[in-house]
Amino acid sequence: MMEAWIGLAGVIVGSFITISKDTWLSWIERRRSGSYAAIRLTSTLEEYADKCIDVVLDDGTAYGQPAGRTDDGQEYHADQVKLPAPPDYPDDIEWRSLNEPLMHRVLALPNMARSTDRYIDIAAEHAFPPHYEEAFEARQKGYAHLGLEALETAKELRQHYKINAKGRTDLNDDWDAEAFLRDRLAKLKGTVQP
Repeated sequence: MMEAWIGLAGVIVGSFITISKDTWLSWIERRRSGSYAAIRLTSTLEEYADKCIDVVLDDGTAYGQPAGRTDDGQEYHADQVKLPAPPDYPDDIEWRSLNEPLMHRVLALPNMARSTDRYIDIAAEHAFPPHYEEAFEARQKGYAHLGLEALETAKELRQHYKINAKGRTDLNDDWDAEAFLRDRLAKLKGTVQP
């Protein structure tokens, strides 16, 4: 009878070890997939943030002069930077390996971008020549928000998955894209919110 109990205990311990090993290996694989996804997404988000900064810097002028000119010679402010398409994420992302709140933030950004573009279209319909201030304020404010969201999400991905590389390789070490966008938003404060 004692041998039966010992045999049963051996089966239970063996099953526990096998299940524990499988669970542990599954967790490690999910963590690796999450880290890989975070690295890929961080690069995509930072690239998108750079495009947002280009839009924020566009004030409708070229070399300090209005960028557009009608056939009869009247000058007006015209877009110099095309609005970027919403972020396009790599196809090889294993989305379920990501932390759920971070995954939601990443996946929500393209919808935020489309919403911002609709807001800009509406503002442009009600903007008046030659400066089109309402349209440029909407572009700058909307894309400053989008750029900040992209940079903050990339930062959270790096922190959560312990990615040491900062990722940004700006030539000017004093340049802080996040601070620039926050400063621009502070200057635009009080205008219509996207």
